[in-house]
Amino acid sequence: MGNKRGLVNQTITELLTFIKAKNYRVGQKLPKEADLAELLGVGRSTLREAVKILSFSDVLDVRQGSGTYLKNTSFKEDFSTEELLAARQMLELQAVRLVIQKDHKVDTMLQLKELLFQRNQLLEAGKFSEYVIQDMAFHKKIIDLTGNPFLVKWYHEIEEAIRLYLSGQMLKVANYQDNIRFHNQLYQALVDKDVELAEQMIIANNGFE
Repeated sequence: MGNKRGLVNQTITELLTFIKAKNYRVGQKLPKEADLAELLGVGRSTLREAVKILSFSDVLDVRQGSGTYLKNTSFKEDFSTEELLAARQMLELQAVRLVIQKDHKVDTMLQLKELLFQRNQLLEAGKFSEYVIQDMAFHKKIIDLTGNPFLVKWYHEIEEAIRLYLSGQMLKVANYQDNIRFHNQLYQALVDKDVELAEQMIIANNGFE
């Protein structure tokens, strides 16, 4: 998994360097996938994953049947990472407390477990762009389980920022932590109604030690 991420990371860096060297303008179409893969000297599947991540980060715009276009010349960061993570942590801490107070059906918790399983599988398989989607689905499900419409609304307000943050993090191989353990323990804490452990895992996942 580490080697796969390193290769995708390297491809993203080389692709951004290529775009800059060729002075691509916003809205300009990039070469076809096969040509671009040959130019960069990488496999098409690796290039495709790199393009997906850059698309998730609003750098590229992939138009079905048309091609890939430059959308922005750099990653969007219209927010402070510290502020974003603090807001996510605040909402998720309140969410796990409310979820643990409720008596959810077994089927409901199994649905959450399935989202967790799919998330972990995608991360282990190196399917990083799909992993970002599934990771967000897992956390969103926890918020939904609160049954609180205001928490759901507030979380929705920061979802796009979270997606951009997670996509950008895929570039930072050395700093990006595979937090499968945090999420597995978080799920188990919700099942066991262990508020203290659930809170600890939320804090750990948001980078606050």
